[in-house]
Amino acid sequence: MKFTSNCLTISKTKLKTHKDASLILKKAKSISKELGVIDDDLYKHHTTMTNYLYVDAPINKMVNAVVTYDVLYFLDDFFGEDTNKGLLVDLKKVLAIWAGNTQYSDSNTKIDNLYKSIFYISNSIKKDSPSYFFNKYTQSITEHLSYSLKSIPYTTVDEYIAIRLYTGGMFPVIDLIEYIHSIYISPEILNKVSLIKKLREQCALIGALSNDLFSYAKEKHSNYNLINAYLLSNEADNYNDAVNKSIIKVNTIHSEFQLTLERIVQKSTELNPTHRAIVLKYIDAINVIVSSSYHWQKSTKRYLHSENIFEDMKV
Repeated sequence: MKFTSNCLTISKTKLKTHKDASLILKKAKSISKELGVIDDDLYKHHTTMTNYLYVDAPINKMVNAVVTYDVLYFLDDFFGEDTNKGLLVDLKKVLAIWAGNTQYSDSNTKIDNLYKSIFYISNSIKKDSPSYFFNKYTQSITEHLSYSLKSIPYTTVDEYIAIRLYTGGMFPVIDLIEYIHSIYISPEILNKVSLIKKLREQCALIGALSNDLFSYAKEKHSNYNLINAYLLSNEADNYNDAVNKSIIKVNTIHSEFQLTLERIVQKSTELNPTHRAIVLKYIDAINVIVSSSYHWQKSTKRYLHSENIFEDMKV
């Protein structure tokens, strides 16, 4: 059985990128290089991602977003569950630095650079956004880090997906929509349109689980991949069955996402003009993130591999 990336329904979404992509990357690279969170061998192909995620935002905020992802990729690639080489970071220190409470240094250059870069980017965002947003974004970062830096067992695919919702790092990506576009989902709006929480989770799973498929060739040694979750839980008969069921799972969540989006559009008609404009802009932006879950992963060289599960991404 052969599969192509077009088996994913997110392949039918429209490709969009930021018109000032080159300038944004140039400015961000200068900052990330100074912070010491650029490592060409590990993640030289990730940096274009941000210009697919947010396509019509101000340059200064886009630069901060690129640097934020440089820092998070640096963390995942050097200190993650299946990539660390004995280097360990103190999560309590990381979170204290993020909150702006203090600064730490370390004798190891990579850990020291991580601490320094977290302090830089958290303060950049904190001084340019409402406190309730920074608190929410801090929660997203905290959940991602606490899940990413430890191994959590599972026995079923559903349990794996519940873990992946946080290890995937998509909540920080989604929540940054508000900062990037200055369209903050206040507690008042969320109370009136509670379906936004469901849409956010569905978008997060689309991004995280589709990444499991695109990156499987490089992650097949890890238990933390949807395909392996189907195999390890015995919920698939063999590799091909696991790949097929994984594709169906992502497509099912995408279909549910579209239904939730339609319900939010209908609900938005009950809001006042200011809140309705915020909600409509937000769901437009979250649609872009779903689109990027296919188009960036398809275009970047990061996932090209001779054993990629998708025939059109083999080299």
